[in-house]
Amino acid sequence: MKITVYRPNQIGGCITEIESKSGTRIIIDVGSNLPGNNEGEKVDVRKITEGCEGVFITHYHGDHVGEFESVDDNVTIYMGEVAHEIFLNLCEHLRYVRDIDVDKVKKFNTFQAADRIEVGDIFVTPYRVDHSAFDSYMFMIECDGKRILHTGDFRTHGWTGKGVSALLRKYVRKIDALICEGTMLSRRADKMFTEYDLYLEAKKILNDNKNVFVLCSSTNIDSIASFYKAACDIKKLVVADRYQRLNLDIASASARSPLYKFPYVKIYWDGRQDCIDEMRRRDGFCMFVRPGGDKFKKIMAEFPDSLLVYSMWEGYLKDNTRNNEIYDFIPKDSKGIPAYKYLHTSGHAYEESIISLCMITKPDIIFPIHSEAPGRFEELEREGKISGEVKRLESGISKEL
Repeated sequence: MKITVYRPNQIGGCITEIESKSGTRIIIDVGSNLPGNNEGEKVDVRKITEGCEGVFITHYHGDHVGEFESVDDNVTIYMGEVAHEIFLNLCEHLRYVRDIDVDKVKKFNTFQAADRIEVGDIFVTPYRVDHSAFDSYMFMIECDGKRILHTGDFRTHGWTGKGVSALLRKYVRKIDALICEGTMLSRRADKMFTEYDLYLEAKKILNDNKNVFVLCSSTNIDSIASFYKAACDIKKLVVADRYQRLNLDIASASARSPLYKFPYVKIYWDGRQDCIDEMRRRDGFCMFVRPGGDKFKKIMAEFPDSLLVYSMWEGYLKDNTRNNEIYDFIPKDSKGIPAYKYLHTSGHAYEESIISLCMITKPDIIFPIHSEAPGRFEELEREGKISGEVKRLESGISKEL
């Protein structure tokens, strides 16, 4: 078989193509470049998807699905069932601010964990993993007598992180090749900061500050659950708008764990004064906010002594990777510096999690992707921390397996 990866040596925008000896082709992810990455390579998604048997999406983040509209119209796009509902909700929300092909999203085929999907002579099996996008997947690809694991984005420090190793041991085991994300290899940290750590710190912040606004991704169900649990523990009012609440309802409908149930969320919409009045009456609140429009800015202005917690990647506020919509939303101090309390945990695997993955699956070959530091994989190999030969990829250049 042949493996071709586009944009492997950057974070975001990775596109992986796998072709069997008979010529069957599938694509994994059709992501767009991250904000600020103006130098990122342009890929003709329509051209590379033409004639392929299917496009498989690991999760709904834009750097993995953002170029779905360019996929050839004759090609089926596959996405996890619950992830698809959340992504459809996002697209229907965005259609009011920009043109987006919602009808194409509605036509996606969906799957559930461990479904074995046959496309030509290639078999694709999705395995649900822990990530900052709800209902995210790794893919096991089987063809030509080989077994390849594509990790997508994953981590082991979220609320469901412990299940990743168990899943790998039970269902994946030994593989021939690993296509592995390495986002955090260029963002080294001294200590793994878990979703549970975030919950504990959120509880302290909410306890010490009467009114708290939380800016986090409206589709990061795990972090919302962390703040929600912290607020409920100290009996603070929790407020979200209707778009955010619908995301929570979608997650709740499929979840077995009470962690993903959100019964005590007050819903706010423009002009709902009774909600504002209750926020004033209660002994403090935790309100989820998001950029775009003036709705949340107006509410924040009514509570000038409140604290804003920023729970997203800090790179969105830095000059070279800035997301202007997010940056402009955050209040500034007298010197024009963004004023916020930072509390966030990454959606990506720390180095020790990647090492554990390699120890369990024992790949013969490791292809690094989704990383600005792919050379760290080679260092780990030389240090004897991972098994398997690391082979770095050039964008658009096929490797035979």
